[in-house]
Amino acid sequence: MKAQDVRNVTVIGAGLMGHGIAQVFAQSGYNVSLRDIKAEFLTNAMNRMKDNLTKLSAIGLAPKGEIDAILARVTTTLDLKEAVAETDFVIEAATENIDLKKQIFKEVDELSPTRAVLATNTSGLPIIEVAHSTSRPAKVIGTHFWNPPYLLRAVEIVKGPETAEETVALAHDLLTRVGKKPVVVKKDIPGQIGIRILYAMIREAISLVEKGVASPEDIDTVVKEALGTRLPVLGVLELADLSGVDLVLMVAKRLFKDLENTPTPSELLEEMVAEGRYGIKTSKGFYNWTPESIDSIIKKRDDHLLSTLKESTRN
Repeated sequence: MKAQDVRNVTVIGAGLMGHGIAQVFAQSGYNVSLRDIKAEFLTNAMNRMKDNLTKLSAIGLAPKGEIDAILARVTTTLDLKEAVAETDFVIEAATENIDLKKQIFKEVDELSPTRAVLATNTSGLPIIEVAHSTSRPAKVIGTHFWNPPYLLRAVEIVKGPETAEETVALAHDLLTRVGKKPVVVKKDIPGQIGIRILYAMIREAISLVEKGVASPEDIDTVVKEALGTRLPVLGVLELADLSGVDLVLMVAKRLFKDLENTPTPSELLEEMVAEGRYGIKTSKGFYNWTPESIDSIIKKRDDHLLSTLKESTRN
């Protein structure tokens, strides 16, 4: 099967990621079957998709008159057999629990057509373990969407040890057709690309706080007002080339030995969790949060991403 043959897409899990992934495919004209275990989850997902599309329409990225037609392409169901009976491409977006994902893939494998490709939306769980719960490991692949999926274009396609090249090509072509910028992770390693780079930054930032070098506010200011301003147009390796690889080597020889490289989480992080300082979940983390400040920063994030997406469609 080729990407052009795909007509029906199934998304399993209607939560934070699943509803956005379903929306992406529905916007591109695909029939989408969205499955979850509770009716209220599916109702919430449809409402969130409508809100997302309304935001997109406000900046001209989704014709207002087509919102109902887009949503009509999404069929919700509690029945897994119904969800995958005619599917060509399945994306599982359940919680990051390997045993749960393996059980879902086992059932999907038994219920779906043999032509179907089965993808797991994971940021680091082993593709091979999920694949071995099916009779078609060559057609099992990872597709790591970023949150929110309807605004962020990058998707990491993760090739498992037994994933066929044809499966990789199909996923790459299909994701390109729905407006994403897919990249191929050639080795199934924990964290893939983006999460590894992100957590290297988080580890160093926490270390700077723990050592009393700077406050969380000042660290985040440097990230947002210096590093972050260039990242939309310069990747870190492009930046290395522009700086000069010889300069990068010189700085690396001096700096790398002083960077945080402990293989376990910091004591500060352990203490924060022990004290219930989970971030916005408990209103206190590195910062103190209120309902208003939480709404404000999420709106600021989404407004920025909407603006970035609109600008990217012009280029």
